[in-house]
Amino acid sequence: MALLAVSSTDLEMTSFVAATLRAPYPILSDPAWEVFHRYGVGSAMGVPLPGTFVIDPAGVVRWSWAAPLALVFTPPGPEELLRAVDELRGT
Repeated sequence: MALLAVSSTDLEMTSFVAATLRAPYPILSDPAWEVFHRYGVGSAMGVPLPGTFVIDPAGVVRWSWAAPLALVFTPPGPEELLRAVDELRGT
């Protein structure tokens, strides 16, 4: 099981953010938004909206959340995400 993040910024900015955050997981750069489009994440004001996905080893999306095109939204909390990961693990 692995955790990673995808940024819509170029490699230079993504590397800066990763170093600044001291992220203990990979942060990938996707300035062409290919991953965002592939997973159906919308965009607003020139940037992709946030999304969270739990993907099994075969590449099947088992759980997902994508921000709605709205001024206010509530992303899932860590408990909900961990529950989805635990279900995938079978625990």
